Amino acid sequence: MVAISIVRSSNESIRDLPPHLSSPTAVFAGATQGIGLATLRQLATHTVTPTCYIVGRSEAKAKEIIDELKEVNAKGTYIFVKGEVALLESVDEVCGKIQGSIGKGKGIDMLFMSQGYLTLEGRKETPEGLDTLLSLRYYSRLRFVHNLLPLLTLAPNPHVVSVLAGGQEGKICEDDLELQHNYGFLACANHGTTMTTLAFEHLAKENPRVAFVHVYPGYVETNILQSGFPWPITALYTYILKPLISFLAVPLPECGDRQLFHATSDRYPPLSSSSSGSGVPITSDLSIAEGSNGITGTGFYIVGQTSEVASSGTGKLLSRYREEGLPEKVWRHTVEIFEKVRGQ
Repeated sequence: MVAISIVRSSNESIRDLPPHLSSPTAVFAGATQGIGLATLRQLATHTVTPTCYIVGRSEAKAKEIIDELKEVNAKGTYIFVKGEVALLESVDEVCGKIQGSIGKGKGIDMLFMSQGYLTLEGRKETPEGLDTLLSLRYYSRLRFVHNLLPLLTLAPNPHVVSVLAGGQEGKICEDDLELQHNYGFLACANHGTTMTTLAFEHLAKENPRVAFVHVYPGYVETNILQSGFPWPITALYTYILKPLISFLAVPLPECGDRQLFHATSDRYPPLSSSSSGSGVPITSDLSIAEGSNGITGTGFYIVGQTSEVASSGTGKLLSRYREEGLPEKVWRHTVEIFEKVRGQ
């Protein structure tokens, strides 16, 4: 566990650090509400002149957010990029606009992704033939990573953060990764989570100058349960369960604080030694975190709700998957999906 006081102290020091930290370029997908928005607010609060690309569907909602952020930090630049991120075509269009906007030779310091929702509906395909929820949780996020890696590698201390369910990995259908024949609520959750972890492990090795973080934020009070569930379940949660379990919830501002910490602290460095020491310095209370395979500083970190890391390579299941070459297999599958849907 990392005490919230340590997290906040780290974040409060960002303003006095080099420009890639104090004036970062960041891309947020899923930041018009919930955890993404909370993290965006903390970034605006603790930096000097940030440049933030905010990807979403609603221009009206984005305008409200940008007006709020300008009150928090008037020196920041906040750019809304409209897109339906469940579609890989739209992700490509969004990334193209971002790539065209960033100045030559400049990189992206942070890619933060938290798009998605919960639903009890069955498989519901996008026009591209992918399940909507699995695309939001996995394929669209990895498409953002795939497209923006060239700009991420230009930054001194780039971090990719995906907020989902790191540490909650489960068994996946290895011969049906796309879940065309074995779809279900738990199967979709397991595939999104486990495939993210396996793909990030592979990408961290292939891109040693970039740090990857898969976060399980715990129970945070957002409206994630209020779209996609029948109204009786929504009412039961809102009026009965939520008041009973609210004391267990991670406050949204605290969650945003922690995500900024995950994306900036030297506790979670890239694998490459040339990038180490480029984040917010850690105090004597902390050490460099263990990577997902139990080895310190491997560039990919599975992080829980109090910023602790999953221990011992997250157990026997992932150890077996590594031995069987699943990180590489999952990434090959992902590239094949990209080629099938987008032709590249």
